[in-house]
Amino acid sequence: MPLPPGFHTLHIGLGVRCLPLHTLLHYIDNGVLQLTETCAIKLLKDLDNTEKNEKLKFSIFTRLPEAIGHKVSQLWNHPVNSNFIARNSVKLLLDKLRNRQVRVWWWQLLEEDNVNAKFVEETALKHTMMLLGL
Repeated sequence: MPLPPGFHTLHIGLGVRCLPLHTLLHYIDNGVLQLTETCAIKLLKDLDNTEKNEKLKFSIFTRLPEAIGHKVSQLWNHPVNSNFIARNSVKLLLDKLRNRQVRVWWWQLLEEDNVNAKFVEETALKHTMMLLGL
């Protein structure tokens, strides 16, 4: 028998409000609670940007199926999300370059995919500076 619409969203919402974060994430990881696009969008919109809620949002975001994650990532205007998008873009570009076996400059690949090269460059620089503790 199919579940009624909103079933998973309701139970994730209850889990967010009633369970400790580690328990909620354990249930999600083991399939007890299922993330949906509607649920993820609702959480991003409803939760403010306190440190605790940002940790929750990021934990949820990293567990989303890839197709849903791409849709939801466009709605979350946060540096963590921007970093995630930039790193994902660089990973895809490196995979393309590895498959080509031809010498191509990285910005040519960015232009082919309509990726904001300046954004990726700045994000990579900030990430490197953070790793170096500058």
